[in-house]
Amino acid sequence: MTSETANYDEPWKEALSEYFEAFLCFFFPEVHQLIDWTKIPESLEKELKRITASAKTKKRFADKLYKVWLLSG
Repeated sequence: MTSETANYDEPWKEALSEYFEAFLCFFFPEVHQLIDWTKIPESLEKELKRITASAKTKKRFADKLYKVWLLSG
């Protein structure tokens, strides 16, 4: 008997990508206020994969990495 593992992670990743600004506004309003939202956040997913691939531990907690610009420069 084979069982399929439910993929709960991907929908959350997709939602976070789509609603990144709203996510930060709701969960981290202090951080949201510091970001210059006239500049589009840059996804650094490939860079994150390179970093985690070379990590000594196989445990991963971060799935998303974004570059943002601050209002302070």
